[in-house]
Amino acid sequence: MSAAPRFSPVSQRRAMRLARLALPLLLAAQLGACASGSKPPEPAPLTPVVNILTVKQVWTQRIGAVPAWFQTATLPDAVVVASSDGQVVRLNSATGQVEWSAKVAAGISAGTGSDGIFTAVVDKGNGLVSIGPRGQLLWRYQLPATVLTPPLVVGGRIVVQAADQRVFAFDAATGKRLWQADSRAASLLVQQAGGMVERDGVVMVGTALGRIDAYDLDNGLPRWQATLARPRGVTEVERVVGITGQPALQGSTLCARAYQSAVGCVDADTGRILWTRTANGYTALSMNDQQVVGTQANGDVQAYSEADGVPSWTNVQLKYRQLSAPLLVGRTVAVGDYQGYISFLSAKDGSIVGRVATDGSAIQSAPVVVGKTMIVVTAKGGIYAFVPD
Repeated sequence: MSAAPRFSPVSQRRAMRLARLALPLLLAAQLGACASGSKPPEPAPLTPVVNILTVKQVWTQRIGAVPAWFQTATLPDAVVVASSDGQVVRLNSATGQVEWSAKVAAGISAGTGSDGIFTAVVDKGNGLVSIGPRGQLLWRYQLPATVLTPPLVVGGRIVVQAADQRVFAFDAATGKRLWQADSRAASLLVQQAGGMVERDGVVMVGTALGRIDAYDLDNGLPRWQATLARPRGVTEVERVVGITGQPALQGSTLCARAYQSAVGCVDADTGRILWTRTANGYTALSMNDQQVVGTQANGDVQAYSEADGVPSWTNVQLKYRQLSAPLLVGRTVAVGDYQGYISFLSAKDGSIVGRVATDGSAIQSAPVVVGKTMIVVTAKGGIYAFVPD
C-alpha cells in the first residue's frame, strides 16, 4: 500500500487534544443500575415458541471476533464482513462462498463499508484502508483521531467520520482527499458507532451532538442540519445524545436514534423534523413505509408509525436480553440477543412467531438481508445465513 500524506503537526496536536477530551467511553445499557451500585436485572428466560414462521440455516462461515459497533456491508448478491483482528471477507449471500479475502495487519477498529467495487475499513492505528474489487489493499490514509463509525463507500468515494466529528471524503481508487467538513466535538462520546447514509448525492451523517448533518457528496458543502435530541442533565454522562447506529432510510424519510434519549424521523430532502419520541435505547432503527422499529435499553421491542411516530405495539418478552438492532423485513422483525438467539416477531402486533439459535455468543451488530437471505454475525465471528422454509 502506498502511504498517503499525513496531517500537519498543528492538526495532529488538535486531534490529540480532542481525542483525549472525547475519549470513547463504553456506557452499558443499564447505566443507571450500575451507577447506583445495584445488581443489573436478570435477563428474561426464553419461553417456548410455536414456530409460525420457520426458517432454515443455509450456510455458515467463521471470521475473527466482531465488535458490537461493526457493520455488515450489503451488496446486491453479497455481504462484506470484517473482524477486529484484521480479516475482511466478501461472501456470496446465497451460498456463503468466499469471493475474496483480505488481511489488514494492524487490526480493524471500524468497518465495513462497500459499494461492490471498493471496500473500506479503519485500522487500529487510525488508518483508513481502501480495498479493491479483488480484495487487494490499495492505500492507507492516516486519520487524525479514533474512528468507530463504519466508512461509507458510494460511487467510488469513501466518506469517513472521525471521533472529533470531522468528516473526510476520498477517492476510493487513489486515496486523494476530496473534501473535509468540520463539526464541533462533544465533550464525551459513547463507544458506539454512529452511521452515514447517502441519497441522491447527499451524505447524511449522525453526529455526537444528537444531530444529523447533510453534505453534498461531490464537494462537502452543507445541505441541512436536523437535531433529534439536545443535551440535558447535570453530568456529562447524562448529556450524551449522540446518534447511534446507521440511520434508516426509506424513500425520502430518514429515521435515527439519539443515545438514551429519543428516536425520530426527518425529511431527507430538506432536514425538516417529521416527528420525535422519547426513547431510552442505544441501537439503530429499522423501517419500511409503514413502521419504524427499535429495541430499547431494557429489552422492549417498540414499533412506531412511520408517518407520525405514534407507538403501535410493544413486545416485553425479551427484557434485559441485550438485544441487537432489529431488522424489519416484510411482515417480520428479527432481533438477536446476548446468547446468540434470533427471535422473530410479527410486524403486525409484535408477538413472537419463531426463533433460531447460532453459536451461543452475542448478536450485537444488526442483522441484514440480501434478497431472501438474512445474515447475522455473532461476537465470536460466526456468520449465519437463514432463509424462509
